[in-house]
Amino acid sequence: MRRRLWVLGLLWLVQGCSRPSSSQTQLTMWLVGSEAQAKTINELALPFTQRTGVRVQCEAISWGEAHSKYLTAVAGGVQPDIGTMGLTWGAEFGRRGALVNLGEAFPQDIQAIRRETFPGLWDSVQQGGQVYGIPLDLTLQLLYYRTDLIPKLPQTWEELTALLVQLRNDDRRMLIDWGSLSWIGYAPFLWQAGGDFYTPDQAMPAVDSPQAVRALEFFRDLYTRYDVPKTSIPVEQGLRTGEFPLALSGNWKIVSLTSGVKDIAGRWAVGVLPAGPTGRRTSFLGGRVISVFANSPHRDDAWRFVRYLFDPAVQVKLYETAMLTQDAYLPPNMSTWEILPMDAAMKSVLIQQAQDAKGPPSVPGWNESTSLVESAIQRVILHEADPQAALREAAKHMVRQLEQTKREGG
Repeated sequence: MRRRLWVLGLLWLVQGCSRPSSSQTQLTMWLVGSEAQAKTINELALPFTQRTGVRVQCEAISWGEAHSKYLTAVAGGVQPDIGTMGLTWGAEFGRRGALVNLGEAFPQDIQAIRRETFPGLWDSVQQGGQVYGIPLDLTLQLLYYRTDLIPKLPQTWEELTALLVQLRNDDRRMLIDWGSLSWIGYAPFLWQAGGDFYTPDQAMPAVDSPQAVRALEFFRDLYTRYDVPKTSIPVEQGLRTGEFPLALSGNWKIVSLTSGVKDIAGRWAVGVLPAGPTGRRTSFLGGRVISVFANSPHRDDAWRFVRYLFDPAVQVKLYETAMLTQDAYLPPNMSTWEILPMDAAMKSVLIQQAQDAKGPPSVPGWNESTSLVESAIQRVILHEADPQAALREAAKHMVRQLEQTKREGG
């Protein structure tokens, strides 16, 4: 009965779509993700098909093969009508001419979608004012903690380090799970300190700024002075035993902790990150964008389906089935959260953190430059390199990478 009701509800949603298309129209969509989620999208497409006559076939491709598969498809001219991809891939493939510039093709829709989307996503989605994909979902860094061992979360960097000293006295420590020893782990501290990976105009790297150096010094100290483990330890294990009652990780741990660590039910919670020197609590967010390929013979129909997937009621269904399959993606549409079936306290934390979160920079050459930043981070933490010198070296090579990518038209 419940399944029938949501299908009927989705049928009602598409009543406002434009005129039906030919019953012969079929869209192919590639989903970077699980087979289970591709199946969900195929089911969600049924009401859309009944109303519009446009059929949709969604196929899953793995994260490991997705980027190379898209490159091959673009080179061979055999890409799908619709594709999902990493946050910055839309700008990357858009610069190659492979995707529809949605901001030009559907300006009013894009303006409306942007108003409804968590703001931090757009730094990753657009590049140079061009929009080649809209957010399909997001993932988010959060603090996890044992409420019986840490009754009050730290609100600042200073309170965090004071808590870590206290925990160490009790033979307890903090974990950094998502982003440990990497640029993702460093990113929130960089932003909280007032720095960034590139200058605001994206013309030059900024990882050697005083703010970036201060952030790396703090990130280093978490490992070298406050004993954050340099090796991987599961958050579930750390929280269960209480040895690591504080952890920085992604929102997907909510699912695994809820379903897999029932012996500490009611004794853990999530919170926003402590504020840095700027007073900001910025965390890292990831996720996927969804795009329309430029060579699709059904651009308008493809866009109608993309727009349909952004509707709050459809996003609620995507979220609910993602929880069941442990895909654990969150909706990017802020209106969706008003009707999202979630514990109120947890929802409040997630919304607060999502309002102050950023994704990777949408800058030509960034994907190739992440290894340069990570090399600097790891030399500082693991080999006692000077933070300023290490970041200056990274910035020098990032300039070359930026210039090379621009010359190659990427």
